[in-house]
Amino acid sequence: MNSEATTPTPWGYRVPALTPIVTADEFATATGGVMSSTVERISWTLDAVSQVVRDFCGWHVAPAMECAADLTASGSLVQLPTMGVQSVDVLTVDGHAVTDFEWLESGLIRLPRGVTSHKWRGVHVEWVAGYGATGAIGAALVQLASNALAAAPGVREEHAGQVGITYNQTANGVSGGVRLLDSDKAMLDAYRIREV
Repeated sequence: MNSEATTPTPWGYRVPALTPIVTADEFATATGGVMSSTVERISWTLDAVSQVVRDFCGWHVAPAMECAADLTASGSLVQLPTMGVQSVDVLTVDGHAVTDFEWLESGLIRLPRGVTSHKWRGVHVEWVAGYGATGAIGAALVQLASNALAAAPGVREEHAGQVGITYNQTANGVSGGVRLLDSDKAMLDAYRIREV
């Protein structure tokens, strides 16, 4: 990965570019195309919802991406700021290549005996991490985007004589915008980075 051609993330690592977790075409397929809105509004909403999901989880979550970071070792351990690690392709400690290391999908790397860095950000790692936008991740994102598109911003209900209508809400008493409901948080909890 060329570090000059990468985008920094808010979570302490770089990726080639952050794209929406679910594309507009995938969203149309998942909803059966019933969400009537402009392509621009759907794209904006998918970007916003992807960011909300990522901020809640503490990393990019999906799709699988090449990642790079300069990290600080804790003894012989290095914690990547992601989960769903598929491969660790480059690891250098204080500028020296290291090949005899172990890693877990959870993002934990164990350096070989006797290898560590006492420098801040002395461990450079390049890896691939992320999940597909299926299952709970895709379902939560499609649900959040649908709620945001269906909720009339600022309007909760209207009444005209004996007739009243209550609009879709993105949270209890909140119309419009993107909100993670407790049910969304429960679906996404397995993908959330926990501080150790």
